[in-house]
Amino acid sequence: MVGLRIAGTGSYLPDEIIGNDFFAGRAMRKYSSSGGVLEEKIIDPEKIFDLTGIRERRKARADEHPSDMGYVAAVRAIEKAGVDAGSIVGIYLASVSESCNFPNGATKIQRKLGIRGSCSSCDVVNACAGFTEALMQARARNFTRKGNYLVVASERLTNLIDYTDINATLFGDGAGAALLVPCDDNQGIVGEYSITEPHDGNDMLIFRDKQGFLRMPEGGTVLRKAVRGMITAAEEIKNGLGWTHADVYIPHQANARIIQGVEKAVKEKSPESIVYSTIHKYGNMSSATCAIALDEALRDGTIEEGDKVIVASFGSGLVTSAVGIQF
Repeated sequence: MVGLRIAGTGSYLPDEIIGNDFFAGRAMRKYSSSGGVLEEKIIDPEKIFDLTGIRERRKARADEHPSDMGYVAAVRAIEKAGVDAGSIVGIYLASVSESCNFPNGATKIQRKLGIRGSCSSCDVVNACAGFTEALMQARARNFTRKGNYLVVASERLTNLIDYTDINATLFGDGAGAALLVPCDDNQGIVGEYSITEPHDGNDMLIFRDKQGFLRMPEGGTVLRKAVRGMITAAEEIKNGLGWTHADVYIPHQANARIIQGVEKAVKEKSPESIVYSTIHKYGNMSSATCAIALDEALRDGTIEEGDKVIVASFGSGLVTSAVGIQF
C-alpha cells in the first residue's frame, strides 16, 4: 500500500479587504432558526474583534466564483510541488458556495488546468469540514488508483451573507489547495477521524435558509460543540497513531474563542505544541480556512520537515473531521 503526502500547497485571497469599520453603526439582528428576530443592536467595530478575534476578511468580486479562486490556488500548489498538471489523476473541490454546481466546480478547475485523459473530478459538499474530508477522499481513492491528487477548498461566503445578521461579521472568501503525491505509508496523511451528528436539532445549528442566507442562530451552542468536537478528533488521531503529541494543530478558523478553547486543551497536555491561527486576517472561510492556514504555516516555517500535524474541522451537519499528517 502507498500513501499520499503533501508535495505543495497554495492559496488565493481576493483583493478587497472588509475591515470591521464596514459594520460600524449598522443595526444587526440575531435571528432564530425559524427566521424571527430575537435581538437587534448597533455594532461597535471594536467589539467585533473582542468577540471574534477578527479584524478583517476578504470579499471576492461579483464575477469571481469559488472554482475561479480555487483554480489560482491550485496552480500555486502545483507549481510549488513541481509536478506536471497532466499527471493528476483526481481532483476534489470542497465548497458549499459554487453558484452553479453542474458541471461541478472540480470539473471547471480541471478544464482550466487543461487536464485531459483519465482524471476524475468531483465536489465535496461538507461545509467547514470539506477540506479534511476531501483529503480523506483522495487518500481512499489512492488505494485503488495510485497517482497525484489535487485537493482544493474554496468559498465565497460573502455571497451567502445577510448583512443584517449579527453573524455576518464572521465570514469571508478565499481558497487553498494541496497537491498530493504517492509516498511510503508512514509519511503524509497517516490518520483520519470523521463523525456526523445530525440528530436532536444539530442540523439546524448552521444552515442555509429558504432565501439562501447562511444562518447560525445558536452561536454559543456551536462554540461549545466545536471545541469539544475538535479536541476529541485530535485525541482520536493521536491515540490511533500512538503520538504523544502533535507539533502543530490547525483547527478550523471559526472564531478566536473556539481556537482559544482548543489551544487551552492542547497546551494542558502539550505545552510545546503550536495552535496555528489566521482568524484575525481572514475570518471564517468555511472549508477554505484550514487549507489556507496549512499553506501559510508551511510557507512561514511553522511546519517543518518531520513535524506531526493535526488539521481539525467542525461544521454544518454537525460534522467533525480531522487528519493527522506526518511531514
